[in-house]
Amino acid sequence: MWEINNNNQIITFLLSLCLGAICCAIYDIVRSLRKVCLNSLLAVTIGDILLWVLYAFLTFIFLIARTNGEIRGYVLICELLGFVLFRISVSKFLYCFFKFIFENINVIIQKSNKIAGYFYIRIECFTYKAVKFIIKIFKRAKKLLKNTIQLLYTNKNIMHMEKTINETKTET
Repeated sequence: MWEINNNNQIITFLLSLCLGAICCAIYDIVRSLRKVCLNSLLAVTIGDILLWVLYAFLTFIFLIARTNGEIRGYVLICELLGFVLFRISVSKFLYCFFKFIFENINVIIQKSNKIAGYFYIRIECFTYKAVKFIIKIFKRAKKLLKNTIQLLYTNKNIMHMEKTINETKTET
């Protein structure tokens, strides 16, 4: 049977406070990300579900590691207490810090999209002009070839060719 030690309980108490603070820090990161870019109802709902699954997983792993999988009330209460204490004290600064970072990342991404769009338009314009130029060259080359090989386009050869084509059509 597993023996409950006071030192072990104190360490579990302090670690569960830290786990609650870590969960609050993760929530602040998600909250600042929501404020900057992911603010649709679907994104918020999916984010909340994933966040709660992550919290449940972290608590489950913590309970397995510290109490051999036994659910202890004081662990859950201390985790909630750590969350609330972190939220009251440090959360505001952490939220503003991550919001600042995500806003700057968002600005950088928007500027890079503008630059990429500018280059895309330039490349598209260049490609369009190059294709037009190549088509123009092929048309000129066709005219030049037709004029230089005029011997093949004599009336006798054309009439003979039409006659053989008509004969093959009537035979089939």
